[in-house]
Amino acid sequence: MGNRSSSRSGSLLVLTNPGSRRASEVRKLLEETISALAEVPPLIWCEVTSTPENPGPVDRIFIVGGDGTVHLALQWLEQAGVEAPAAILPAGTGNNLARGLGIPTTPARSIALALESSTTRKIDAVRYTLDGESTGLMLQVAALGFPAVVARRFDRLRRLPFIRHPVRWLGDFGYRLLAVFTLFSGHTKPIAWKFKMTDGDWEATGMALFLGNEGTIGGGFRPCPKARLDDGSLDLCLIPHRSPWSSMKLLPKISSGTHLEADPDIIYSQHQKICIEQQASPFLVDGDIVGTPRVIELEVLAGHFEVILPR
Repeated sequence: MGNRSSSRSGSLLVLTNPGSRRASEVRKLLEETISALAEVPPLIWCEVTSTPENPGPVDRIFIVGGDGTVHLALQWLEQAGVEAPAAILPAGTGNNLARGLGIPTTPARSIALALESSTTRKIDAVRYTLDGESTGLMLQVAALGFPAVVARRFDRLRRLPFIRHPVRWLGDFGYRLLAVFTLFSGHTKPIAWKFKMTDGDWEATGMALFLGNEGTIGGGFRPCPKARLDDGSLDLCLIPHRSPWSSMKLLPKISSGTHLEADPDIIYSQHQKICIEQQASPFLVDGDIVGTPRVIELEVLAGHFEVILPR
């Protein structure tokens, strides 16, 4: 869907993540910037971990944080019933969504964009249901198998007192180092998946399964290079089981998005609805492990989320 203009005259809803140190720094700069405006708009501050409550009419939304915070904010906004254009103020490790949308990652520039831009774009979201019970929304990439194992390990390292700061400093490079280490630590056994699609059912095994509304995932990898945020489809990329050495050679190609040409056994397709059955294992969504489901259902919601972008 195309861009459009949006005038600004009302309240600002700011969603923050209390567990993010960098988000606190960006929030402080945002407060200073807004207080210096000639006309200070009404501000409503909420945390993405709080109980969602509708704050009343808002003109636009500021989401302060990384990809995980954007994921939590999407759930918060839906449960609170809030609809308004949203500006992303990147304050995470990878900020893949912001980069993909062309949003500047420096705090001062992203704040200026959030306050001044009148250009918006409606992008797709994907609703996922786990074991027929819990549901949520995603904007970027979900994954099963090897990438979910790496992400869970990376998240645990980020929480250790003496390791979290070096891990945060290393960023994508640290994630890639962990991926290589995990490859050679016996976590690449083949996994069986059953798929139910509108065009038929099928089964396959592999070491990694990516489901992309957008092309990138943590570590700077591009497992779904054909994915577009506004094409109304979800891209499926299944990486076949390979030896650790063969997998390590494939990692740079996944990083550059050229792996589809490098391995003819990779399965790649696009769908509006997907149902996956598996043995219970971690499910990675937009940078966070959201459970260990046996059955996962996904459906694209075209044009569900409106974001504020550079002109």
